[in-house]
Amino acid sequence: MEIEIDAREFSVVAAIVAVNVLILLGVLGWLFTPEGGKVLTYAEWQIHKAERAYRQELRDLQKTCEEMAALLDKPLDPLRVQVAADRILNEMAKGGQAVLQPQREAVAAAAQALRNWAMGDSRERAVEAVAEASRRVAEVSGGSLP
Repeated sequence: MEIEIDAREFSVVAAIVAVNVLILLGVLGWLFTPEGGKVLTYAEWQIHKAERAYRQELRDLQKTCEEMAALLDKPLDPLRVQVAADRILNEMAKGGQAVLQPQREAVAAAAQALRNWAMGDSRERAVEAVAEASRRVAEVSGGSLP
């Protein structure tokens, strides 16, 4: 059993594949090249990654504030509130973007106020702390997040 390969057929197929790959790379480059048509430098890529992490942390902080507000809207369930507050305090202790430290501290203070409420402290203090944390997060996010 012999297999014959015609070099002309192979070169035509290779040329078609090469042209398709070049077109695909051109389309991908056009889709992902930043505005201005320039190539990203390492520093610009690091800034892009930091901006993406900043936006993600802001979304997480906003969701945490909404979660704390939801806990306040329901009748007091001390165990559920303490577990949620402890989890939030642990998340805030991990840190993140340095520029969001004041917002993390406000969220941590609100979580501590929630925890105190679950142990018998005033609900009003918890409401004020959650409102303050929500206000701080909304300030840096422009009121809403994309």
